[in-house]
Amino acid sequence: MAGHYNFVCGIMKVSWNLDTLGDFVIMRSNGQPVYNFCVTVDDATMAISHVIRAEEHLPNTLRQALIYKSLGFPMPSFAHVSLILAPDRSKLSKRHGATSVGQFKEMGYLPRAMVNYLALLGWGDGTENEFFTLEKLVEKFTIDRVNKGGAIFDSTKLRWMNGQHLRYLPSEELINIIGSRWKDTGILTESGGTFVQEAVLLLKDGIDLINDSEKVLSNLLCYPFYETLTSADYWMMGFVKSPIAC
Repeated sequence: MAGHYNFVCGIMKVSWNLDTLGDFVIMRSNGQPVYNFCVTVDDATMAISHVIRAEEHLPNTLRQALIYKSLGFPMPSFAHVSLILAPDRSKLSKRHGATSVGQFKEMGYLPRAMVNYLALLGWGDGTENEFFTLEKLVEKFTIDRVNKGGAIFDSTKLRWMNGQHLRYLPSEELINIIGSRWKDTGILTESGGTFVQEAVLLLKDGIDLINDSEKVLSNLLCYPFYETLTSADYWMMGFVKSPIAC
């Protein structure tokens, strides 16, 4: 069978001559289906209309398109975007640090902050705005504004973004998240109450990651207020009536 299939790749069109494809395997001899067959059936049965993935999957697309056609499934739109790169412009990998969603969750990142940051890797709404709620991203995102060049993963920017989303949370939700963290790590025995509420509201501007919160609270609780206020300098300045030995 000869012909061409065209797929979106940024703003480019990609074509294949079907004569060069040949036959390909969709099921192994042990009865286990291969990736291209599985992902096609999975996407089709979930009624996926737009398949957006990394450019390294471009060679798989033709085979999947043929499977769609053979099985009589509606053909989705395909888009292939550039890879996320490490600061040295190599492919992002485990040697550069956390790369899985689970790892970032364990480090104290919020899902909404991760979605916001990842959406900005190679995309923008045409303004200087970088903070988006999920609802705003759904409203603003268009595939035509995705860049063809690879985006650099900046962990410092991600941390900043997480802090913005953390402080954007309603006070009650923020207090519940951080209070639970303090109890889970053993720094406090209770996750709620007046002390927790006031401590969270006092310290929130210095917290970018949920996991930072116990260190920030520990620094506050261990600060030598008494020694400072009774030091000779404060006594000389008249802040206290006389120096007190601690």
